[in-house]
Amino acid sequence: MSNDVSKHTTGVAVEGQHEHTVDGKGRVSIPSEFRLALGLEDGSELIITRHLNERCLLVYWPEAWDALKEQIAQAPPRLGSALRRVVCGAARRVRVDRLGRIQVPQTFRNYAELEGKCFLMGQGGLIEIWSMSVWDLTHGPDAYGDYDLSTFNL
Repeated sequence: MSNDVSKHTTGVAVEGQHEHTVDGKGRVSIPSEFRLALGLEDGSELIITRHLNERCLLVYWPEAWDALKEQIAQAPPRLGSALRRVVCGAARRVRVDRLGRIQVPQTFRNYAELEGKCFLMGQGGLIEIWSMSVWDLTHGPDAYGDYDLSTFNL
């Protein structure tokens, strides 16, 4: 099962990191660059779920979500069942409002420790939403010390 959902979509991919704020009602703005690339407008639907291994949220547009569900359907039965339960079962459909915001359900805000500053990171076929404080704890300067990165131009 490939991890690259973006190659199964209609060719739309988003990249980049954008800082935003979760407002008092739990809304966060989708970056205008992402809205433009995805053709999002008032009422457009997105799917939000939690990441399996990180304290962040994943946001898919319908084509990318359908591609992910197809990948899950092709997984071995036990894994597929677990992924459907945890990823698909937890997912919520949200709508983009006229100001380009989505409402992040409270359970997801609790899971990802989202309040105040956050950022949205385009990951090709999906968008990650990270709390700034969680990101700093898990992806700070020392987070990649166990990896041999010498072959990368980083």
